[in-house]
Amino acid sequence: MTKKSEKKQKKNGAETAEKQFLARVYVSLKPTVNDPEGITIANALGSLGFGAVEGVRSGRYFQVALHAPDAKAAAEQVDQMCSRLLANPVIEQYEFELEKRK
Repeated sequence: MTKKSEKKQKKNGAETAEKQFLARVYVSLKPTVNDPEGITIANALGSLGFGAVEGVRSGRYFQVALHAPDAKAAAEQVDQMCSRLLANPVIEQYEFELEKRK
């Protein structure tokens, strides 16, 4: 929220309290994309005696703390963050969980 919009809200008498949210974002390669890191990890696990492992897919995990007026606005922001920066939509997929903080 910008200073200008804060002043406008206060001036109109409709001050909106923003809530704090925590997004847990999981990014992984799409199933059709080769995952050499996952293959290497699976092979290493096999050599360590974990023969039951059939495959591994590697990925990334992010925690993003943010302020938003409500859960819907927070989810929209996180979705934009993922599609524009945190994940490459050509080769990666993402999902996230959103939690309201106290």
